[in-house]
Amino acid sequence: MTLASNIAVTRKAKNLSQEELAEMVNVNQAFISQVERGLRIPTVAMLEQIADVFDCSLDYLVGRTKNHAEK
Repeated sequence: MTLASNIAVTRKAKNLSQEELAEMVNVNQAFISQVERGLRIPTVAMLEQIADVFDCSLDYLVGRTKNHAEK
C-alpha cells in the first residue's frame, strides 16, 4: 500500500473523519483529502503527528512494514 492509502484506511479503521484528523494535526480537511488522494505529501513532523493519532509507526504509514502495531 501507499502512504496515501495507508492514511485513508487507518483513518477509517479508527472511525475518524477527515475533518477530525485534520483538527488533530492542525491542518484543514482539504489538506487531508489531498494527502489521501496522493496529491500532497505531509511533512515528517505531520507524519509523526498522524502516527501518534493512529498509534502506529511511521514505517507502517509509509509502507515499510505491514504490522500496524510495530513502533
